[in-house]
Amino acid sequence: MYKIFLADNSSSGHHAAYLNSILELDNTENVSSLMKFSEKKYSFDYYLSRLIFLKKIKSNVNKLQSSINKGLVHLLYIDNLYTIPFANLSLDNVKVIGTLHHYPQNNLKMKLLKVFSKKIDLIIVHSSYIMKQLNKNGIYNVEVIHYPSFYNYDSLPSASNLRKELKISTEQTVFSLLGGTRYDKGLDIFLNSFQYIPNEYKEKILVNIVGKEETFDKNYIKEMSLKYNINIKSYFNFVTDNEFMSNVIVSDYMVVPYRNFFTGNSGPMTEAVVNSIPVIGPNYGNIGYLIKEYNLGYTFESENSYSLSQIIMEAVDKKVTIESNYKNKLTVKHFLNSYQDIYHNLM
Repeated sequence: MYKIFLADNSSSGHHAAYLNSILELDNTENVSSLMKFSEKKYSFDYYLSRLIFLKKIKSNVNKLQSSINKGLVHLLYIDNLYTIPFANLSLDNVKVIGTLHHYPQNNLKMKLLKVFSKKIDLIIVHSSYIMKQLNKNGIYNVEVIHYPSFYNYDSLPSASNLRKELKISTEQTVFSLLGGTRYDKGLDIFLNSFQYIPNEYKEKILVNIVGKEETFDKNYIKEMSLKYNINIKSYFNFVTDNEFMSNVIVSDYMVVPYRNFFTGNSGPMTEAVVNSIPVIGPNYGNIGYLIKEYNLGYTFESENSYSLSQIIMEAVDKKVTIESNYKNKLTVKHFLNSYQDIYHNLM
């Protein structure tokens, strides 16, 4: 008998959905140790907190090893672990794999990941683009499993009924930006693009901003709304799953104007694709690759507000929808089958 030991240091947000989904597979067990890692880079606590986590995971596995012939530890989020060059991951009769959600942003981190990759059997990434970036840097023990949508939209009303509930006119083109207003997500790039958009277009546009206030707060957004005459509907409090899904459904376009240093997948983009809603994103990096590779919508010159303004006007004129085979890769069933195959092959 073999066992798959699933480990993470966090249960917040998508961490919980990811873990709980994989726990549906046979022979899986949660050996996570919830703890907050130090973020002060190159400090003693930075390394110590991560080493303590790995030690706890190894201890949790050792306690359960007597009941199995062989096992596999799956580190569900190695983005905050591979920067420890002296981590010891070895366990008797146990293989180790890890999921990487963002590829390294600089050469030092890439070198550290390469060292880390030699200590484990396999790295899982969520895009072929990320796999290619790792391959270019000499990391070859990599496989792709696409990050799925964990939401179930079946119980929601239609988009037209939701628009009535939310008092959104059918004449308006809704551009949504969902999730926390972090700097890397480029909300300011999007809002600045309205300085180049004529009023006759602005009258047709509703900007839908829903998420936690972070870098760009409600005062900044209000200021930009007045400065550039932008019609904005915003909500910054906690949203339920149904409220989040509703804001996806009412969108004509999902806007993901990430800055160049963002190197992962976008949750709102995934939700748009599974609902056949076109995406507007930069022509750079993983986001740009996915949009172009799978024909998911429009791309603009990365970090260029003027380029984005031209795409916004084109999107208002055309009001397109998408039907991409990529959405078939984004189901939980496909996600679980892919992990099951990897576990089976390694065991």
